[in-house]
Amino acid sequence: MITYENITIKEIRTKEGEYNHKKKKHVKYKTPLVTKKLVFEDSYTNLEELAAEVRAAAIRNPYDKIEITFTAGLEY
Repeated sequence: MITYENITIKEIRTKEGEYNHKKKKHVKYKTPLVTKKLVFEDSYTNLEELAAEVRAAAIRNPYDKIEITFTAGLEY
């Protein structure tokens, strides 16, 4: 059986610029602002549970990118 440990799911939001009311136009940043937010952290022994959690994170915020990291191991 394959186990999935140290699962972390993060939402990554990239902000390219914002509207400036004084200049009355959209102003881009020199470097984009990247914000990472930890959404989920746990361990699973089942791929179906892992896939369900990834799907839930994608549905929760469809506009941001999702970063998933985990460690897979074989259990006898």
